[in-house]
Amino acid sequence: MLQVDRAIVESLNRIAQHEPLRLAALLAADYLIVVPIAILVGLVVAALRRRDTHALALATLGAAGAAGALGLDQLAGHLYFRLRPYWALPTVHPIGPRAGSSSFFSPHATLAAAVAVGALLIARRWGLASALLGLLVAVAQVMIGAHYPADVLTGLLVGGLAVAALLPLRRWLQRLLDRLLHTGRAPAASRPQELRLGVVGLVLLVGLGGWLVARVQDHGLRVALNRADARLAHHLLTDARLYRPASIDRIATGRWRPTRARVYGQVTFVNRELDGDVHVQLKAPDGSFVVLEIIPELPLAAPHDDRITAWGIVRHDGLHNWWELHPLIGWAHGHVNAPSTGGLDD
Repeated sequence: MLQVDRAIVESLNRIAQHEPLRLAALLAADYLIVVPIAILVGLVVAALRRRDTHALALATLGAAGAAGALGLDQLAGHLYFRLRPYWALPTVHPIGPRAGSSSFFSPHATLAAAVAVGALLIARRWGLASALLGLLVAVAQVMIGAHYPADVLTGLLVGGLAVAALLPLRRWLQRLLDRLLHTGRAPAASRPQELRLGVVGLVLLVGLGGWLVARVQDHGLRVALNRADARLAHHLLTDARLYRPASIDRIATGRWRPTRARVYGQVTFVNRELDGDVHVQLKAPDGSFVVLEIIPELPLAAPHDDRITAWGIVRHDGLHNWWELHPLIGWAHGHVNAPSTGGLDD
């Protein structure tokens, strides 16, 4: 599945490297999402003029579903970090600016799907047009190298399911809008398909949440095992020469592939966390930074307000969305220029 994911993004990105398709892909990826949103807003304005509380309730559920789906996207990006294609794949060339956030899953596709479902529930013709535009946004996100196909497909699925999960609230919301607008009409009875869609949407969203929780638990277990292994076996290699030198900028942008690194920079921040870890921010002159993490199982004296060379294991912290040396194996004052030796950077 991963190979198919990579092959598709490489093919679409290669196709989009030439004008005018390059410009079209960039505009569609960044700005086409405005059109489906405008369609939904237009349907809301028309419903207000007609005092159609049924349509207003559906539009409100669409907007609420979009907000909830975007919240899930932010949560997923912190819990499960996936490097974007233009950082991870050397054959994928970015079209437009590059972001350092997680590739999983696509917020543009998520928003497009939620808005399209909301419009589709109100007016089928406008909803189909909105859905088509949402698909173009999703494809464009893959073409510019920002997301994998699995990312945009997950975004489309979550956006649609978030709205579907709220459909059982339609009658209650319509009753509230009737009172606010003083229409004097009784809300339409709940339809069986609304309840069915709500149950399906909720079950699938819970399934996705369970998968994310499992990923977090797996990550925590791996960290705990690595710490125990380091403490009991005492096999971590502490010689700075065994760690390949790297720039802070390269690590901070996710372009460093080896598992070990040695970096030089200015200590700008030191903080002891509640779990006993110590976070040390090491910054480069250009403003990029990595976090050096001193763990209780490998205690080191924390550096303070100095230029140092630090070496350790490169890791991305999905919760804080930063790159770090975790654990920090060692550090020294000044710039250690010794050449790296040994085949330890696989």
